[in-house]
Amino acid sequence: MKRIILSAIAFALFLAIVGGCAAQDENSTLLEEPSINREVAFPEGEAGLAAYILTEQAIDLEKLKTIFSTVNEVGDNYIMGVVQIPDWGGNIAVHLYADTDGWIVAYLKKDEPVSMVMQWGTSDADNPTIGVIKSTTLEDALYKAGDASGVGIVSNAIKYYHFGFPNANRMMIIVKVQATKGSSIHQIEIPANYMLFDSAYYHYEYFYSWSNSENWGYTGSTLKIDGSTISEASTKLLDKTGYGWWRGMDRYKSAMNPGTLHTIQLEHLIADQGSAGVATVLIYRAYK
Repeated sequence: MKRIILSAIAFALFLAIVGGCAAQDENSTLLEEPSINREVAFPEGEAGLAAYILTEQAIDLEKLKTIFSTVNEVGDNYIMGVVQIPDWGGNIAVHLYADTDGWIVAYLKKDEPVSMVMQWGTSDADNPTIGVIKSTTLEDALYKAGDASGVGIVSNAIKYYHFGFPNANRMMIIVKVQATKGSSIHQIEIPANYMLFDSAYYHYEYFYSWSNSENWGYTGSTLKIDGSTISEASTKLLDKTGYGWWRGMDRYKSAMNPGTLHTIQLEHLIADQGSAGVATVLIYRAYK
């Protein structure tokens, strides 16, 4: 069991915690408002959590068109669309804005759960180990845009902001995996004097399905907070023995509050094959 208490101190981006539970804890991500010109076409009204960079280089918008699954709008000096970023269980549709002034902004919409920012990376899904979280889906979109346009993306120049919650100044990601049959818990306590603006989970099940002359079955997963089930994997029997993906993302809503020690329980059911995992993302204001 790992008890995680948010800290008002913020230095680096991500920190791994021993025991399969990764968190930012003392290394929460600072949220900073960009100095982007308010007169530009950036859709500030629809944007939620965002990662952004001012490259200070001219961006070739024609080259950028190649990375979009959907181009929503093209102006004289900007382009907006959707970029598909690979993640466990399928792609994450990230919205992207870029202009000739050198701004690239990757964002989720306000009505989308902030947990879509979680990038599970390249770990073995059958036996995952969560070390340092090296990127997010939003950062991946920035790098993809930089590669396509020939513009260098400097990692330490990438910043985050939530356009829907301008008073929020921190983001934290907490990750837990269950690689064998059974359950595990971790605890999160947000200090009572902090202001929590948003909290969401990314719950996945890498399930195993089998069928033979003797028996059949498939693994599953449930996610509980303080004893109440908030997510249950809808896995199924596949046509042949093998693995499949299920994932669910949503807000914790009123289930997560400051000043309360919350217990999150993750279950991987039926068999050892496959794995389950949950990433919790918090958007909040920390006070010293």
